Amino acid sequence: MSDPILIDPKALAEQAQHLAGQIRLSEMDERVSRHEFLAERQTPVSFALQGGRDKRQRLYLNLSVLAQLSLVCQRCMQPLPFALNEQARIVLFDSEEALDEAMVAEEELEGMLPEAQLDVGTLVEEQILMALPYAPCHESCHSDKLDAVNQDRPNPFAALAALKSGR
Repeated sequence: MSDPILIDPKALAEQAQHLAGQIRLSEMDERVSRHEFLAERQTPVSFALQGGRDKRQRLYLNLSVLAQLSLVCQRCMQPLPFALNEQARIVLFDSEEALDEAMVAEEELEGMLPEAQLDVGTLVEEQILMALPYAPCHESCHSDKLDAVNQDRPNPFAALAALKSGR
């Protein structure tokens, strides 16, 4: 795992600072670096973090995560290109009560209590994990072996239909 990129989220937001960089998948936590769907682990992931205040004067962090990932198709087990382009606005709250109220009022709101130090890599990893498809598959796997396997097997529902019609 790479060295942490630590920030003070409240200071970054108050000063409307911008932070950008890249992290390779292989340098991330095991949840990402060893994820079973990743075909290529040396892929760089670009991130940008922008602080600011919204219309309600709440502090926020805008996070952008971009990468061209190569996933493993779960049907043919061949590489599958996947464009990762995730955007998130994380609103900072001073108390648990304020956070809970805002989350009830706004369903789509992403909020958190500011920590003294926040690892940007952890934020990036969480965005990647949320963005990965449940079961990545090509729209159409053009594999002769896969087609042959599927052609040789009889339809199990046809056998059931024959049993049902034989009554």
